[in-house]
Amino acid sequence: MPSISGIPAEAQHLFDVFHDGELASLPTLRDELAAYAERIAARTPANEMLDASVSQALTRSCEALLELAEGADEPTRRLVQAAVRYFVDEDDVEPDRDTMWGLDDDAAVCNAVARHLGREDLVVEVS
Repeated sequence: MPSISGIPAEAQHLFDVFHDGELASLPTLRDELAAYAERIAARTPANEMLDASVSQALTRSCEALLELAEGADEPTRRLVQAAVRYFVDEDDVEPDRDTMWGLDDDAAVCNAVARHLGREDLVVEVS
């Protein structure tokens, strides 16, 4: 697997698991992303820890990465798969709903993949 600058050290193992796992179809990844976006949107009003704007921006970024993966080579598809699956995994390094920083690691992973693929326009700023 290529070295991806910007993947937090603590997130590297899980990123590698998602990268090296069975290659999912793009429709499957889109379904996983849509289901997660729906779940997180439903929980956001009741959970002050979740930042709805960051969640929505990450969802849009992942959607764009999936579009980029259409017709792309397998290494690119694997990077996109790892970014999307890392985002939709609620129990990653920093569980998404447990702290105000729960999406920061997700953003770092997605941003690293976007930058690696030359898509600075998909980088999500978190505060």
